[in-house]
Amino acid sequence: MPSAITPTRPLPVYFIGHAGVGLLFNESPQNKIVQDNLRAIGEEILAITPRPKAILTFSGHFEAGEIHGPGVIEVNVKKGTYIQHDFVNDFHDSKPFVYEYEWPHLDAPELAHDIWKHLAGQGIKAKRAERGVDHGVWVPFKLMFPPETPLDIPVVQVSTFHGYDLESQIRLGEAVASLRNEGYLVVASGMAVHSFASIGEIQAAPSDASRDAIRQKVLAESRAFDTHLRAAVAKRGAAERKAALLDLQKLPEFRRSHPTVEHFTPLLVAAGAARDADEGGRPLGEDVVEPGMSYLNVRFA
Repeated sequence: MPSAITPTRPLPVYFIGHAGVGLLFNESPQNKIVQDNLRAIGEEILAITPRPKAILTFSGHFEAGEIHGPGVIEVNVKKGTYIQHDFVNDFHDSKPFVYEYEWPHLDAPELAHDIWKHLAGQGIKAKRAERGVDHGVWVPFKLMFPPETPLDIPVVQVSTFHGYDLESQIRLGEAVASLRNEGYLVVASGMAVHSFASIGEIQAAPSDASRDAIRQKVLAESRAFDTHLRAAVAKRGAAERKAALLDLQKLPEFRRSHPTVEHFTPLLVAAGAARDADEGGRPLGEDVVEPGMSYLNVRFA
């Protein structure tokens, strides 16, 4: 079981590019790189000593329910969490085996209740919820922590805020930053670029020539935003990093790279939790940027 020993310094913060369930079976060279990058991060996490008390996850597939209104987050306090086969695509005909995937893991409702209380103490409106583990967590974690080196640290899931107030997501990260001194490891899971709209434009092109032209345009947009994002997360000072990240909204590539923001907001939470990181945000692994997608991984330490 995880050690309850308090770490001598704040634990690092990770942002991972989680991809979809195809991450687990796609045989493409690019996907192999994404897999290897995540496995290396998993090995790094399991090498942390003393063992973290829990992993605090923020996922692009766990926004607080719109019904709560703005400014509310949810903490999953369910005991015996199941994994959700919450895929964008319907794989029942093409790859029905994906609905048989499992991922054994530990949860910790008592720690989740502690997190809920902590957030309330930080002025965050927090509601307790009961739900499963979404694919933004279990798909990458299934790769990062395979059966031969399973994750023996419980997972506590916290939502991001619903909506487009990006600064609030950074404040959420700041609210959990002190928990890094108490043995909580923050892992935020999203995508540096996530645009199904752009991918749809490529697929809808009327000819091979126009498809290639659109693909190159989208790839250039994705790479440009990825480059700006890397520069922003690299800022060491919390205030400077926050300003640089929020300024990304002014870029023409921002809405092209994130037509909706739920895959971007976990990165903002991670950046807020990092506070004044000694190294800033350091990219991990080999770069993988595709038209409409970036699989950037970052460590703040």
